[in-house]
This record gives sequence, C-alpha cells and structure tokens, in this order.
Amino acid sequence: MIFSMSRKLVCGGVLLAMGLAFGAEAQVPGQAERPRRVRQSEPSGFKENPRVWAIFKDVVKDASQSVVRIATDGKDIALGTIVAADGWIVTKHSELPVDKAAEVRLRDGRKLPAKIMGVDSKLDLALLKIEATDLSALEFAESKLGVVGNMLAAPGPDVNPVAVGVVSVATRTVKARELPSSIPPKDSAFLGVGLEEDEGGAKIMSVMPNSAAEKAGLKVNDIVTLIADKAIIDTETMINTIQDHKPGEVVPIKLKRGEQEMEFKVALGGRPPEDPRLARRDFQNRMGSELSKRRGGFPAIMQSDMVIKPTDCGGPIVDLDGKVIGLSIARAGRTESYVLPGELVKAAVAEMKNGKVASGPAKK
Repeated sequence: MIFSMSRKLVCGGVLLAMGLAFGAEAQVPGQAERPRRVRQSEPSGFKENPRVWAIFKDVVKDASQSVVRIATDGKDIALGTIVAADGWIVTKHSELPVDKAAEVRLRDGRKLPAKIMGVDSKLDLALLKIEATDLSALEFAESKLGVVGNMLAAPGPDVNPVAVGVVSVATRTVKARELPSSIPPKDSAFLGVGLEEDEGGAKIMSVMPNSAAEKAGLKVNDIVTLIADKAIIDTETMINTIQDHKPGEVVPIKLKRGEQEMEFKVALGGRPPEDPRLARRDFQNRMGSELSKRRGGFPAIMQSDMVIKPTDCGGPIVDLDGKVIGLSIARAGRTESYVLPGELVKAAVAEMKNGKVASGPAKK
C-alpha cells in the first residue's frame, strides 16, 4: 500500500502519540517481563481515552470550522455541515422534526433560524439555508481514500472530535434488505404490507389479514408511487412516510396495478404488539446504545466502528490527512456507524441546491 508523505507523517505521529498516551514501555532483551501497570483512572480502550482524542485535534482542526449544531426547542438533534459560505448547510433529514423549525448554532455562538430548501430521501439528506455570509465551507473528497483499517475522525462544532475509529468496510453499494430497518415510533401508523424494491416505487409482496391495507383494497404486486403527496421511490421511503403518520389518519395512496393507475383512501391502523424475538435482537444490537431512527435504505455506504451518537450524525468524516471523505449518516449498531460517501453527498447537494428534490416536498 502506497501512502502519501503527509499520511505517513500524520499516521506515524498519531500512532507514536497513541503509544505514549497508553504509557507503552520498551522491553529490554533478556530482561524479565514486568507486569504492565494500568492506571485505573483512565479508560482502557483507545477510543475512550481522552489522551488519544486530544491527538486528533490537529486532524479535525480545519473541518471542524464547517460544523454546526442543529437544534429544536433548545434540544440538540443533529450536526450540520457548511457546504457554501453564504449559508448552505447539509444535514441528516430524518432527525429534523416535522412540525417544528430548526435552529442552527454556529461556532461563534450565533443562533439562526434555518429553512429547508431541499430533501434527498434516498440519502436521508436535507439542505438548509441560513442568513449568513463568510462562513467556512468545506469540500468533499472521494470516499475511495477510506481504505479498510484506516483511521477516521468525526469533527464536532468545537476543537474536539465527537468520535474516532477505523474503516471496517470500504464504500460499497447496498440493497435495502442488507441494512437494518428504521426504528418505528411506538405511536406511529401501520399499513400492514410486506415490500420489495421496484423501479418507480415500492412493490407490495404481502398483505396482512385484517390490516389497513387489506381493508382499503390494496393487493399483492401493487406498486405504490405516492402517499399523501410524497413520492415513493423505494421501500425505505414508503416505510418512513407511513411512520410519519398516526393511527386513524386517512391518507391518499396512489399505485400502479398492472397498466392501471389507481388511488385509494386508506385509514391507517396502529402498530401490532412487537415480536419478542425481534425486540430481544434489537436490544442486543443496542446494548444500552441509542441508535438512529433511520439506519437503512442508503444506496451506498462506508462502514466504521466509530461510536457516533444519533445527535452527532450529519457532520463530516475525515481521514488522517483531514480530507472530508464522507458524512456521518447513521448509528446502526453498538459499534457500527454508517458514512455516506463524499462523492454522493457532493452530487446530492448540487441537485438540492438547484431545486431538484428527490422525493417530494421537504418537511416544514
């Protein structure tokens, strides 16, 4: 593997400093091995050691200038990444509330209201606009720089990273069934269908007896294209759209049945009791960790072992050279976080900025 000189220097410096941070001692040949002293006051894992985190300050220094905090009613909900100096910010869409305005907190302490200008539901991205100028914007590099085993850092809105780790799986294309499903809110609506991907929408593969779907007349092989004025481009979009509603709401659903286009008024039902086996599996995956509400449906991801909080998704991810190779998009498991490749984010921002919304109207 060939590394640039800067990567050699940075990596060598980080690894040396990590050794010093843990108090590594050289063993003299022929000398009896001494028991290693462990300072009980310091965490044993490198990702939990504050000395290691301090080492990464230089790595995230430049990118952190472009990180903002997104909040609602004073509560942190996500990070945002400045992509243009005149107030354009990209963040994770599914963390934004449907009925509340988002506020952006800049690094200099300013708090500004944000307007959603575009949404890419396939990537779970939203493009925000604030009234500000002369901001520090960053450029996304290609994710191919993220080689398995390379170290990564997630810059925060101050001098410290919010997470560090390594690339566990390089950028790859994925299908919806290969990633975890979204975590449904307990009070969200339920349609009662099984789905699979289909070009132009989500295809119904099964209909539960006595469900809202059966009562409304939906059938196997119907291809859903629109729900409540929101375009359905894949199964994840359909699942998220249904979960945005409450039991008892009546929503219009447009679909294709063979060559025929049809529209139904569907009274949505409540969620059935959770399967204890699925609940147990989900608990094991969480192991006390909070996971992102949406953690699947992305067309391509890089996977890392960084422990990124859901409220810290939406920020940039940098390699040891400080290059921004992606955007943190989901905490998917106890030690599993997903990164959207930089090339996808860059293209999506350009599309949203030009008014091309991928999946219908943005949340207000």
